[in-house]
Amino acid sequence: MMKYNSKFMMKYYQLSSAFGKIGKELELPEYLKEICSHIASGNISREKVDEILINHHIHYSIAKVEFLKLIFEYIKRALEDNILTCQEKEDIKFLKGWFRIRQGDFYYHNKEDIEQVITYHLSKIYQDNFITDEEALLKVDLQEIFNLSFDQINNYSKIQAHCCPEFATQDFLVVYKSVVTDSS
Repeated sequence: MMKYNSKFMMKYYQLSSAFGKIGKELELPEYLKEICSHIASGNISREKVDEILINHHIHYSIAKVEFLKLIFEYIKRALEDNILTCQEKEDIKFLKGWFRIRQGDFYYHNKEDIEQVITYHLSKIYQDNFITDEEALLKVDLQEIFNLSFDQINNYSKIQAHCCPEFATQDFLVVYKSVVTDSS
Protein backbone atom coordinates (compact mmCIF):
# COMPACT_ATOMS: atom_id res chain seq x y z
CA MET A 1 0.00 0.00 0.00
CA MET A 2 1.25 3.43 -0.89
CA LYS A 3 1.73 5.93 1.90
CA TYR A 4 1.84 9.48 0.64
CA ASN A 5 4.72 11.65 1.58
CA SER A 6 4.19 15.26 2.60
CA LYS A 7 5.09 16.49 -0.90
CA PHE A 8 2.40 14.25 -2.37
CA MET A 9 -0.13 15.41 0.26
CA MET A 10 0.60 19.04 -0.56
CA LYS A 11 -0.04 18.33 -4.23
CA TYR A 12 -3.30 16.52 -3.50
CA TYR A 13 -4.53 18.80 -0.74
CA GLN A 14 -7.69 19.72 -2.65
CA LEU A 15 -8.62 16.08 -3.22
CA SER A 16 -7.84 15.23 0.38
CA SER A 17 -9.83 18.18 1.68
CA ALA A 18 -12.80 17.50 -0.61
CA PHE A 19 -13.04 13.86 0.47
CA GLY A 20 -12.78 14.83 4.11
CA LYS A 21 -15.90 16.95 3.55
CA ILE A 22 -17.67 14.42 1.32
CA GLY A 23 -17.21 11.71 3.95
CA LYS A 24 -18.75 13.93 6.63
CA GLU A 25 -21.44 15.74 4.64
CA LEU A 26 -23.01 12.92 2.66
CA GLU A 27 -24.98 10.03 4.04
CA LEU A 28 -22.78 7.15 2.95
CA PRO A 29 -22.49 3.47 3.77
CA GLU A 30 -19.77 2.73 6.29
CA TYR A 31 -17.33 1.32 3.72
CA LEU A 32 -17.54 4.52 1.64
CA LYS A 33 -16.97 6.66 4.72
CA GLU A 34 -13.87 4.59 5.38
CA ILE A 35 -12.66 5.06 1.80
CA CYS A 36 -13.29 8.81 2.02
CA SER A 37 -11.32 8.89 5.27
CA HIS A 38 -8.39 7.11 3.63
CA ILE A 39 -8.43 9.51 0.68
CA ALA A 40 -8.58 12.44 3.11
CA SER A 41 -5.60 11.10 5.04
CA GLY A 42 -3.63 10.32 1.88
CA ASN A 43 -3.55 6.61 2.63
CA ILE A 44 -5.32 5.16 -0.40
CA SER A 45 -4.52 2.67 -3.13
CA ARG A 46 -6.32 0.05 -5.18
CA GLU A 47 -5.20 -2.52 -2.64
CA LYS A 48 -6.65 -0.45 0.21
CA VAL A 49 -9.96 -0.12 -1.64
CA ASP A 50 -10.04 -3.90 -2.20
CA GLU A 51 -9.21 -4.51 1.47
CA ILE A 52 -12.06 -2.27 2.62
CA LEU A 53 -14.51 -3.99 0.28
CA ILE A 54 -13.45 -7.42 1.56
CA ASN A 55 -13.68 -6.32 5.21
CA HIS A 56 -17.22 -5.02 4.64
CA HIS A 57 -18.28 -7.97 2.43
CA ILE A 58 -19.09 -5.68 -0.50
CA HIS A 59 -18.79 -7.03 -4.04
CA TYR A 60 -16.95 -4.72 -6.42
CA SER A 61 -19.83 -4.62 -8.94
CA ILE A 62 -22.08 -3.17 -6.20
CA ALA A 63 -19.42 -0.76 -4.99
CA LYS A 64 -18.63 0.47 -8.51
CA VAL A 65 -21.94 2.33 -8.78
CA GLU A 66 -21.22 3.99 -5.42
CA PHE A 67 -17.66 4.82 -6.50
CA LEU A 68 -19.04 6.57 -9.56
CA LYS A 69 -21.28 8.63 -7.27
CA LEU A 70 -18.27 9.60 -5.14
CA ILE A 71 -16.28 10.66 -8.19
CA PHE A 72 -19.31 12.51 -9.52
CA GLU A 73 -19.62 14.36 -6.22
CA TYR A 74 -15.98 15.41 -6.47
CA ILE A 75 -16.54 16.54 -10.07
CA LYS A 76 -19.53 18.67 -9.05
CA ARG A 77 -17.45 20.33 -6.35
CA ALA A 78 -14.54 20.87 -8.75
CA LEU A 79 -16.88 22.49 -11.29
CA GLU A 80 -18.35 24.98 -8.81
CA ASP A 81 -16.00 27.62 -10.23
CA ASN A 82 -16.87 26.60 -13.83
CA ILE A 83 -13.34 25.44 -14.65
CA LEU A 84 -11.32 22.29 -14.17
CA THR A 85 -7.73 22.85 -13.22
CA CYS A 86 -4.99 20.47 -14.31
CA GLN A 87 -4.79 19.28 -10.71
CA GLU A 88 -8.53 18.56 -10.55
CA LYS A 89 -8.33 16.56 -13.79
CA GLU A 90 -5.37 14.63 -12.36
CA ASP A 91 -7.35 13.99 -9.15
CA ILE A 92 -10.24 12.60 -11.19
CA LYS A 93 -7.86 10.30 -13.07
CA PHE A 94 -6.48 9.02 -9.76
CA LEU A 95 -10.01 8.38 -8.47
CA LYS A 96 -10.91 6.48 -11.63
CA GLY A 97 -7.76 4.41 -11.23
CA TRP A 98 -8.28 3.64 -7.55
CA PHE A 99 -11.88 2.63 -8.22
CA ARG A 100 -11.17 0.83 -11.54
CA ILE A 101 -13.55 2.99 -13.55
CA ARG A 102 -13.45 2.23 -17.25
CA GLN A 103 -14.53 4.11 -20.33
CA GLY A 104 -18.30 4.03 -20.62
CA ASP A 105 -18.96 3.47 -16.90
CA PHE A 106 -20.07 7.05 -16.23
CA TYR A 107 -22.31 7.11 -19.28
CA TYR A 108 -23.84 3.73 -18.49
CA HIS A 109 -24.45 4.28 -14.77
CA ASN A 110 -24.89 8.07 -14.52
CA LYS A 111 -26.25 9.19 -17.88
CA GLU A 112 -28.92 11.50 -16.41
CA ASP A 113 -26.47 13.13 -14.00
CA ILE A 114 -23.96 13.65 -16.80
CA GLU A 115 -26.65 15.17 -18.99
CA GLN A 116 -27.60 17.63 -16.25
CA VAL A 117 -24.00 18.73 -15.65
CA ILE A 118 -23.17 19.02 -19.34
CA THR A 119 -26.44 20.78 -20.19
CA TYR A 120 -25.90 23.27 -17.38
CA HIS A 121 -22.34 24.07 -18.44
CA LEU A 122 -23.11 24.16 -22.16
CA SER A 123 -25.98 26.58 -21.53
CA LYS A 124 -23.55 28.83 -19.67
CA ILE A 125 -21.03 28.49 -22.49
CA TYR A 126 -23.57 29.37 -25.19
CA GLN A 127 -25.50 32.04 -23.29
CA ASP A 128 -23.64 35.00 -24.75
CA ASN A 129 -23.24 33.47 -28.23
CA PHE A 130 -19.47 33.73 -27.81
CA ILE A 131 -17.18 30.92 -26.71
CA THR A 132 -14.01 31.91 -24.90
CA ASP A 133 -10.88 29.76 -24.89
CA GLU A 134 -11.62 28.78 -21.29
CA GLU A 135 -15.16 27.73 -22.21
CA ALA A 136 -13.91 25.67 -25.14
CA LEU A 137 -11.42 23.95 -22.84
CA LEU A 138 -14.16 23.24 -20.30
CA LYS A 139 -16.20 21.50 -22.98
CA VAL A 140 -13.20 19.31 -23.85
CA ASP A 141 -12.57 18.70 -20.14
CA LEU A 142 -16.17 17.57 -19.64
CA GLN A 143 -15.78 15.17 -22.53
CA GLU A 144 -12.56 13.82 -21.03
CA ILE A 145 -13.63 13.40 -17.40
CA PHE A 146 -16.83 11.59 -18.34
CA ASN A 147 -15.03 9.54 -21.02
CA LEU A 148 -17.42 10.66 -23.74
CA SER A 149 -16.76 10.26 -27.42
CA PHE A 150 -16.63 13.28 -29.70
CA ASP A 151 -20.04 12.32 -31.08
CA GLN A 152 -21.57 12.09 -27.60
CA ILE A 153 -20.39 15.52 -26.50
CA ASN A 154 -21.29 16.94 -29.90
CA ASN A 155 -24.83 15.58 -29.54
CA TYR A 156 -25.18 17.36 -26.20
CA SER A 157 -24.06 20.56 -27.92
CA LYS A 158 -26.60 20.08 -30.68
CA ILE A 159 -29.37 19.40 -28.20
CA GLN A 160 -28.45 22.46 -26.18
CA ALA A 161 -28.46 24.61 -29.30
CA HIS A 162 -31.80 23.14 -30.39
CA CYS A 163 -33.40 23.56 -26.95
CA CYS A 164 -32.12 27.09 -26.58
CA PRO A 165 -32.12 28.56 -30.08
CA GLU A 166 -31.52 32.05 -28.76
CA PHE A 167 -28.04 30.81 -27.80
CA ALA A 168 -27.25 29.30 -31.18
CA THR A 169 -26.45 30.90 -34.49
CA GLN A 170 -28.89 30.50 -37.36
CA ASP A 171 -26.28 28.58 -39.39
CA PHE A 172 -25.81 26.06 -36.59
CA LEU A 173 -29.56 25.46 -36.33
CA VAL A 174 -29.86 24.88 -40.07
CA VAL A 175 -27.07 22.30 -39.93
CA TYR A 176 -28.56 20.70 -36.80
CA LYS A 177 -32.05 20.45 -38.34
CA SER A 178 -30.62 18.86 -41.49
CA VAL A 179 -28.76 16.28 -39.38
CA VAL A 180 -31.94 15.47 -37.42
CA THR A 181 -34.01 15.26 -40.60
CA ASP A 182 -31.43 13.09 -42.40
CA SER A 183 -31.17 10.63 -39.52
CA SER A 184 -34.94 10.26 -39.10
